[in-house]
Amino acid sequence: MVAVTESTVRKLRRFINETIPTGGEASDTGFSEEDISDLLEDADNIYAAAAQGWRLKAATASSGAGELTKYTIGQETYERSSGSDFSEYCLEMAKMYDEMAAKADLGASSRVLSLRRPDVV
Repeated sequence: MVAVTESTVRKLRRFINETIPTGGEASDTGFSEEDISDLLEDADNIYAAAAQGWRLKAATASSGAGELTKYTIGQETYERSSGSDFSEYCLEMAKMYDEMAAKADLGASSRVLSLRRPDVV
């Protein structure tokens, strides 16, 4: 469980690319404050929370257009990635944060070594 503080909430929002816009509110993002708190409370570390956040984004990616990938002002060109492209990207991000979470868990653990004196005549 990760402590839910203003700092960890802000950091997690950055990790999952869901920062609250200037002058905006949490409802202007894909995750409410309760969603962010739940992610943090259910995870062993902030990276595991970020990985779960990206998986949740992937689950909803196919229901709409993906992220804006191209924008041209002259002759007005807008282009969005497909939902499946965005879903694939989200799962890649989740994998990256899963690896970071595993490394963080290894660093926090301890190891027990057993040494045996050799038989010497």
